[in-house]
Amino acid sequence: MLPSTLPITVNTESGEVRSQVSAEDLAGIIARLGGEGDRFAVVERAEPAAGAKGAEDSESGGDHYIQTWHEGDGPYEVEYREGTAKRHFGVRMESAGDVTDVFVAWARGEDGWADGYAWERVRFPADEAEEEPDPGLDPELPAEAEAEAGRMIRCGFGTAEEITEAVSDYFHADGGTPLSVPAARRIVRRLWRERLAEQEGWPEVTDADRVAAAFAALNGSGVTARMHFACCGNCAFAEIGGEAAEGDHGFVFFYHDDTRHAADGGGLLLTYGAHGKDREEGEEGGKEAAAAVGREVVAALTTAGLSVKWDGDPDRAIRVEPLEWRRRLPAA
Repeated sequence: MLPSTLPITVNTESGEVRSQVSAEDLAGIIARLGGEGDRFAVVERAEPAAGAKGAEDSESGGDHYIQTWHEGDGPYEVEYREGTAKRHFGVRMESAGDVTDVFVAWARGEDGWADGYAWERVRFPADEAEEEPDPGLDPELPAEAEAEAGRMIRCGFGTAEEITEAVSDYFHADGGTPLSVPAARRIVRRLWRERLAEQEGWPEVTDADRVAAAFAALNGSGVTARMHFACCGNCAFAEIGGEAAEGDHGFVFFYHDDTRHAADGGGLLLTYGAHGKDREEGEEGGKEAAAAVGREVVAALTTAGLSVKWDGDPDRAIRVEPLEWRRRLPAA
C-alpha cells in the first residue's frame, strides 16, 4: 500500500511551506494556482529518485525539485531539475490533474514518471551566453541579473512577478532590454525558492519583524511611519506629507536604497521629522520638534528589541545596527 503522505516539502508564492502532504493536499494546492500572489508551487525532496528521467547521467548533488507556474486561465508551465542546469527540463500541460499526476509520480519515484510528455531542456541566460555567444550581449549580464534579483528578494518587499519585471527593466536601454521577462522569471523563481528554504531555519521573530513592529506602533501614536517608501530620499520627503493621517505630528521612513543597504548587511538608516510649519529649516522650534519625533522613534525601536545609534541631533539620521535583515517573502 502506498504511504498516505508524500516525502516532500511544498513551497508556494503565497509563502506557504508544507511538509509531508498527501496526494489529495498536493492536488488542492495545484488546482488553486493562478491568482495574483499564488501562481507557483515548488516541490522538493532530498535525493533524486532512481526512476527519474535521465537518472543515469543526473547529478547526485545540486538541486532536485519539480515546479509549476500557472497564471489565470493559461497553461501550466512545469519544470523539473536533476542536479544542475544541464538536467533542467520543462513542458506545458493543460490541466491541473495532469500536473498533479506527474508531481505525485515524481514524489514517489515511480519508474517512467516523466513518460508521455515532450520535455525540453530549459536553457538559462548563462547557458545561452556560453553556447551561442552574441557579440552584442554583455557576457557579465547573467551574473549581474542574478545579483540584482538576489538583492531585491533579500529586501523582502516585492512579489516574485514584480521582481521579475524589475530585473528585466534594470537593463533597459535604447528602447529595449537584453534580458527578457521569461529569462528574468527563471532566475527569480530559482532564487525565490532558495529564499523560501532559508526562511524555514529563521527564528520566529527576526530583526525585520522588530522593525515592522516598531513602525506599526509609531503609526498608532501619531507618527507617519513608512517602510521601503519611495525610490529616493527626495521623493520620500515630497510624498510623506500625503501619507499623514489626521492628527499625525511627525514622520519616519526608510526608502528603497536604505532597504538595500540593510539587506546587504549594513545597518538601517531612518529619516524622521515633524509635519507642518515646524519642520521648516532654520526654525529653532522646528529642530526641537524633529528631535522630539526622533526620540519617539528611538523609544519604539528600543521597545521592539533593536539596537539604535543616534546622538540626539535632529540633523542626523537614526541608525539601527547591528541588524540582520531577514524579512520573509510577501504572500502576495
